[in-house]
Amino acid sequence: MNAISKLPGRSAALLCLAAIASVMFAQVCLAVKHEDFKTCEQSAFCNRHRTFADNMLKQPQTASPYSVIKNSVSLNGHVLTAAVEHSVEKVPLNFELSFLDSGALRVRVQEEAPLKPRFDETQKVVLRDEGSSLPYVSPESIKMVSDTTDGVDTHTISYANGNTSFSVRMAENPWSLEYLVDGKPAIQLNSKGLFRFEHLREKPAEEQPAEDASGEWEEKFRTWTDTKPRGPESFGMDICFNGFEHVYGIPEHTSPLSLKETRGGGKGAYDQPYRLYNLDVF
Repeated sequence: MNAISKLPGRSAALLCLAAIASVMFAQVCLAVKHEDFKTCEQSAFCNRHRTFADNMLKQPQTASPYSVIKNSVSLNGHVLTAAVEHSVEKVPLNFELSFLDSGALRVRVQEEAPLKPRFDETQKVVLRDEGSSLPYVSPESIKMVSDTTDGVDTHTISYANGNTSFSVRMAENPWSLEYLVDGKPAIQLNSKGLFRFEHLREKPAEEQPAEDASGEWEEKFRTWTDTKPRGPESFGMDICFNGFEHVYGIPEHTSPLSLKETRGGGKGAYDQPYRLYNLDVF
């Protein structure tokens, strides 16, 4: 008599179903066609961002090309706003930082005058239930102090929740953010100068070459063609977590919840970035 026949009928049936499901799952995993998914090298926006990051990291003395436009910083209630622009492209970006009572922050960046409004509906449901309001910090408990240190204008916004103090330090040129908890740096944004925002644009009137090497206006993958009538629209930024050994997030497929390195991480690391969808062809 085998092991399964010794089990009660219901338990044996469930065990058989589990075994069948495991076999089917294994077959599905083996059937994944990796050639159907773009690598970073084959994806124009990913390749542009990685190339930009590599060039910046090779020259650590090179500062971020983004800075805060003078006299654009203001604190209204629980929201810090500023205008940020690229030193060459000169396309103003609206920067908005909202402070929640819990210490959480909401960072949003959008073009000041885009050719066409981008999708902007997630703010209605992220960090809250639909129809409810977020528990923002009260205007009476938050303050901003502006100063100049080593020739760099900075703005520090501070508030507290119980015995825990929170503060954000924003530098104007180059633009960067530092989030502190009880006076200790916890998170840094654009500290390595990798922020890059591709604004919407009109296609140049002159005739374009048949092959768009950078993939800014069109790119092809196997039988698919991805046209971009308003040009490239991606953005990227470096985020540093100080003193943390693990960063947790949404894994790709069966990856661990503790996210792995995707560049230069050594044994067990990945060489491709994480995808938000496992069918992210483009």
